[in-house]
Amino acid sequence: MYLDQRSWQILKAIADNPAVTGKDLEQQMEASRKQIGYSIDKINEYLQENGMPRLERLRTGKFQVPAVVIREFRSEEPDTKEMVYIYSDRERLYLILLILLCHEEELSTWHFTDELKISKNTLLLDMKKLQELLDEYHVTVFYSRKSGYTVLCSEFEKRELLVMAVRKILRFPKGETELFRLCKLEQEKLNRIKADIEEIENSLQIQFTDERMNELPYILYLIFLRIDRGRSLEELPETFAHIVGTREYRTVAEFADKYGIDGRLERMFLTAQIQISNINSLLTLNHEAEDQMKQAAEQVIRNFESICCIQFMEKEPLREALLQHWRPAFYRIRYQYHLENSIRELVLPRYAQLHEIAKKAVVPFEEMLEQEIPEEEMVYITVLFGSWLRKEGRLNLLEEKRRAIVVCANGISVSSYLFTTLRELLPEVEFVTWMSVREFQEYRDPYDIVFATVHLETEKLQFLVKPFLNEESKQKFRSRFFREIEGIDLPGGKVSQLLAIIEKYTTIHAKEQLTRDIYRCLHNEIQPAGEGQRKVNRISELDLLDLLNSRTIQICSGLLFWEDAIKLAAMPLLEDHSIETRYVDTMIRLIQEDEPFIMVADGVIYAHAGVNDGVNRVGMSLLRLPERISVKGYMEADIIVVICTPDNNAHLNALFQLNTFFEGQKNLDMLREAVTSEEILDQLKRRGEIL
Repeated sequence: MYLDQRSWQILKAIADNPAVTGKDLEQQMEASRKQIGYSIDKINEYLQENGMPRLERLRTGKFQVPAVVIREFRSEEPDTKEMVYIYSDRERLYLILLILLCHEEELSTWHFTDELKISKNTLLLDMKKLQELLDEYHVTVFYSRKSGYTVLCSEFEKRELLVMAVRKILRFPKGETELFRLCKLEQEKLNRIKADIEEIENSLQIQFTDERMNELPYILYLIFLRIDRGRSLEELPETFAHIVGTREYRTVAEFADKYGIDGRLERMFLTAQIQISNINSLLTLNHEAEDQMKQAAEQVIRNFESICCIQFMEKEPLREALLQHWRPAFYRIRYQYHLENSIRELVLPRYAQLHEIAKKAVVPFEEMLEQEIPEEEMVYITVLFGSWLRKEGRLNLLEEKRRAIVVCANGISVSSYLFTTLRELLPEVEFVTWMSVREFQEYRDPYDIVFATVHLETEKLQFLVKPFLNEESKQKFRSRFFREIEGIDLPGGKVSQLLAIIEKYTTIHAKEQLTRDIYRCLHNEIQPAGEGQRKVNRISELDLLDLLNSRTIQICSGLLFWEDAIKLAAMPLLEDHSIETRYVDTMIRLIQEDEPFIMVADGVIYAHAGVNDGVNRVGMSLLRLPERISVKGYMEADIIVVICTPDNNAHLNALFQLNTFFEGQKNLDMLREAVTSEEILDQLKRRGEIL
């Protein structure tokens, strides 16, 4: 074996002039002290392999040069054509690992000694050191005369080791050359993969670091080789569950199609490679973090109980529910995956107080992350606690809001529109239901306030309101409401008065933030004048009853295969041209290929495709079957809801209402007992739970 050019030059310089110093060599070679030291180590390894003594560096900066080295190299001119890089013991381990993972044929001792130009004894020592390295990953290198050397572990673990080896080798001098040589890569295919990665960058609007952009094409190339050779993934760790449903997954799915890769597990793994900077840490973190996650979840629950002065009755099931959410959320946040749809605009106005309590309780989770939990993720934890409190009948202890009803004499559509408008305008109030004047006369359930389009005979606090309010009218009405209810004027001057009162009795540490929060509270999240900002992504004013009606609700008396059931459920949306046929085909294909868990309640599934899969307008349809059917073998359902929307926000208000409806077991029981679609529609109209 021979030395690289620089090391040969340094060895010759030392042999020609044994009095040369390290500083002299740095100047002659235009190299750093670290580079000179690295080359000296290579030279000493080379000398020892050839039976010669080492060079010793003295405190003076000079070298102690054995006479045999001077005699051997003083006048010798190296043949630069044969020079190759001398790898250290540690570096050779990654080359051996690469060969083990990339070669199809049976690997004998000869393969390694020939490829790496080392002796059999050196190889045996290297194999022993490699096994010590792989012990950290619980992986074994096995040898038999019949099958040669093999790595015993799962395909996922082999991929993990392959990624690690590629990243290490690319840091070697001439590392790319070694990858081409040992793995027999083709430059044209590598260039094509690199171009596709750049397209992914553009699509996701991200930018990889130069190092990541250099290594990712090689990693994907070698993964494709394994897939082509039938080395498919059979399972992935739980930590990958967060990937399906993200926009990164959808983008990478299109990329995978170009290379004929259609397996869901493979697409999940490829997606991880696109954005995770160090996949090696993922599996390690999976093992190490589980106990920490459990302890953190227990502490979060204790924090919540302490802040609220309550005790949950079913603490263990709550911990498990919290962990089921937190595991994928942890990895989504850590590796910067992006949820496709945000529900913050649905949750924050309605559960502002609960949300603030949850944010204080989740500090143990944030300590795990070493960062704050983003609002898009935080709202789901708020919803989880809210659902649990509702289940145990404790939600009202935290959300003490005045209960209100809406009475409208203008028909169903206008009534539901007014109800949605008022609920969005006044999130501080709990709106129970809406009804006609005649229904109000028979209404006996408790309420505190009535909003009506006509004057009513009632002792309760009453507000007259127009059926349709423009933006200016909404804010005037909101101000009038607070003036009468709380004695508070909402114009900006009152905020400074409130701040002065607060400052009188306490110390304010973040005055600007407090000012903004008071404005959000009093103005329904509208920023103060002068900031030039308004609330964005407003909740859609589409009501559930604007989408579900007697035409879009169906009851089927016969059993169907799940594909046919989804087609039947989607039929009303096809007939009114809300969707195209390809939307239905895509819904079925997504279930067949990705197996998404779309069950939102016991026996209830939501079927949908993407906003670009053949949607013309917002729509929703519901099909009830006589009994549950198997959906692709991993779900059972007797209620199928089909949802379509041309954008990711237009349907959220109606969807939120439907979700709330399905939370009530009595609602589900009544829906399953209904004989006609009109009965189901009547339940949706009259059940206060949905509103």
